[in-house]
Amino acid sequence: MRSMVRHLYLVFVLFFAVSTTLFAEEPDVLLQRVTKQMIDSLRQNDKDLQQHPEKIYDIIEKILVPHIDWIAMSRWVVGRNAWQSASDDQKKRFVKEFKDLLIRTYASTLRAYNNQTIDYLPIRGGTQGKPRVLVSSLIKEPGREPIRVTYRLVNNNNAWQVYDIAIEGVSLLKGFQSQFATEIQQNGLEKLIQHLREHNEKPLQ
Repeated sequence: MRSMVRHLYLVFVLFFAVSTTLFAEEPDVLLQRVTKQMIDSLRQNDKDLQQHPEKIYDIIEKILVPHIDWIAMSRWVVGRNAWQSASDDQKKRFVKEFKDLLIRTYASTLRAYNNQTIDYLPIRGGTQGKPRVLVSSLIKEPGREPIRVTYRLVNNNNAWQVYDIAIEGVSLLKGFQSQFATEIQQNGLEKLIQHLREHNEKPLQ
């Protein structure tokens, strides 16, 4: 899991950006386009972010948040039984805290970006008529072995959104699910939400 978190910033840095198209782009085309947008944003705001690192939250809110299916991810990491047993208020609060957790993880490692590049591979079997697809990619950095990353996307209202990421075959959601399962079993979902909130309220390092 530590290895996954260590590489997580590469995935986010090289992917997410705002999409305003009326019709869904092909997922690989979307990824290629937003990669450039994200890298440009990092470079343009580099000096400002060094002086005011907290401004990264505004950038993330604009670029990252619209392209994640936060509800699907939250439902998956909590587990079917706990999610079905949760109240609407608990679900809403968990989604918020889990989103904040991922944003903080991203923000705290964003400055480690060092001109890595990403190559997207052709989608097997195309996307026509499919509600869900996989997009494989390779993150490359000089002097290091490429990192294989697979994005799982779902078509929500004619817009592709990510609901899981696998780094070298290891699912991001499964990693969080295994961490949360023990807490939920021992103390319940409400206690997990409380612990996430307390963690998210700490100053960004």
